[in-house]
This record gives sequence, structure tokens and C-alpha cells, in this order.
Amino acid sequence: MNKLIIAAIITLPLVLSGCGEAPAPRQKTAAAGIENLQRVNAEHAQINDEIELDGIIEAVNRAVVSAQTSGRVLALPFDVGDVVLEGEVIAGITDTEQQAALSNAKAQLAEAQARFMEADQQLKRIKDVFERGVVSKAEFDQAKAAQKTAAARVESGKAAINNAEQGLVYTQIRAPYSGILVQRLVDVGATVAPGTPLLEGVSLKDLRVEVDIPEHYIVALRQHNKARIILNNGASITAKSLRIPPSANAATHSFRTLLELPEAEHEQPEAEHEQPLFPGTLVKVAFAIGNSEQILLPNSAIAKRAEISAVYVFNGAQQLEFRYVRTGKILADDKVVILSGLQHGEQVALDTVAAASVYKTQRFAAQDK
Repeated sequence: MNKLIIAAIITLPLVLSGCGEAPAPRQKTAAAGIENLQRVNAEHAQINDEIELDGIIEAVNRAVVSAQTSGRVLALPFDVGDVVLEGEVIAGITDTEQQAALSNAKAQLAEAQARFMEADQQLKRIKDVFERGVVSKAEFDQAKAAQKTAAARVESGKAAINNAEQGLVYTQIRAPYSGILVQRLVDVGATVAPGTPLLEGVSLKDLRVEVDIPEHYIVALRQHNKARIILNNGASITAKSLRIPPSANAATHSFRTLLELPEAEHEQPEAEHEQPLFPGTLVKVAFAIGNSEQILLPNSAIAKRAEISAVYVFNGAQQLEFRYVRTGKILADDKVVILSGLQHGEQVALDTVAAASVYKTQRFAAQDK
């Protein structure tokens, strides 16, 4: 029993001395971690004061494809909602009549060429004897006219072949541009004539947004001429141009304005933007109506805690402060407006994950003291 008591007395100072030395590694780790954090200065910047209005996306190119020849619909390879690339066959029509017309045109051309060769040989013979004074000039002129008539018939035959070939091409209806099929207007087996509507489609390459602007905003909008389309994920697209009409709608007292979206970088219709945009959908549009000075921070420097936003502020050279802030709108360059909680010139950690790790280490080190 005495031996156990003596062992406990000897061990206790060792444990106590170990507890006293623990904070040192944590303090060194915290100091080393904070030096590696990227920093960004909270600075004032001029931004646009904006109003947000509802807009509807519409396609610039929306067309109904019609038949250009007669026949019966053989195939409709695509259904509603399918993505169609430019030049793909979207409908097939019987080509019996067109094939017959092409064969007939080729036969007429062959006959015309044969008659031309005969008339041309006759003209050469008449010319030879005319130069020797055997035949009259009237006979020579008659042979020359016959040769020109035969040549004209050859050209007419070639034109008939081109026309028949084009009619054959019309039996394979191709997409005029890449887009999405939105409506079938005929069924397989239906008989069609030139002008019969077949399919309707829209292109996702060229889009615009239609917005009704109240008249009391129109002067500021004309002055700044800037707008951005706000997507559901919070990102935004700057409008390429604004087309404001010269007069308002007499019934609604608003200006129906068209915002042209920038062209997509990809050719695939479904990949126009990072978030797909489709005609007929509702979006928010922010219009610039003035300027103000605000503090801006990159969105990556904002730490989200449920509905609360905060930043990690450098409080001196070696300390971090977790501070709540009130944020405003997110701008097109992914910067956030800080409405309160931060002063001009203060330094904020850019990487919230790394800053959170350093902040926790500092708190543990402070508790161990």
C-alpha cells in the first residue's frame, strides 16, 4: 500500500508538468496557420443601385417548319422535347412523284442535247456551203436560229433537272438551326402539300428577356443602360444590350424592353450557360438606376451559418475574429455587398474553411492558458 502511494506521488508532478507544457505546440500551430491565410482588404467601391423586375425568357429564333413539296409523311424521327442539331432530318416525305419528275427531266434533257447536236452539225454544213455561195443567206440564218433554239432547249432541260432535284431534296426536311422541338403539327401517314405546317422548334443559341418597365424608371434606365439577369442559383448574366422602345404601352403605361443575352460559348443547345435557360421561364432582372459607394468582398470570404453571414477578420497580426455581418446583393463578378459589420480597410480571410481551422486552434490555445 505504501508503495502505491509513493508511486502516485512521484507520477503526479509529471502529469502536472505535462499539462503546463501542452499549450505551446498549439500556439505555434495557430501562429504558423494564420501566416499562411490569404487576405483581402475590405474596400469601398462604386456599384450600381438597382431595381429588380420580373422578365420572361424568349427565343429570338422560333419557327414553324412547313412542307415545300407534296407527298405523304413517312417518318418523324424526333419527338417533342428532343434536342435537334442543325442539318438533321426532322421529317421524311414520300418521293415517288419527285423521282418521276427527275427521270422525266433527264429524258427531256437528253432529247434536247441530241437535237442540239443535230442542229449544230446542220449549221456547220450550211455555213460551209454558204461561204462558197451555194445556198442563200436566208437558209444560213434559218439554220443558225435552229441551232440557238436547240441550245436554249438544252438549258431549259438543265433547269428542269435542277428543279426536280430540289423537289427531291424537299422530301427530306432538315433542321434550319440547332434547337429543341416543341410541337408536332402532323402525324406519320398524313398527306401534305406545299405550305403545310409540320413541326415547330426553338433555338437556344440566341435568347432574350422581355421585361415591362414602369414609366417612372425609364429615364434612369436610358441613362445607365445596364442590366443583369439573376439566375436561380444566385449567379447573374450581364445583358449584352437593351432595346427600349421610344413609346410606352397606352394601356399599362410601361415600356416593353428587350434584353439580349450574350451568345453561349458552346454549340450544344443544352449547354448554353452554366445554368440552362429555357424560353417561357420567369427570371429576375436587375436594372441599374444610379450609383453608390459600398464595401465589397469576394463571395468566398463569407462564412454561412444557417441564415447568418460572418467573416474572419484579422484582429492584429496574430489573431482572428469571427464577426457577423449583414450582406446585400451578389454582383455579377461574384462579389458581395457588405451592408454592416465591417469597416473600410479591415483585412478578411479569403478562405473561410482554412480560417475556421486556425480560429478553432486559437480558441483552444486560449482556453489552455
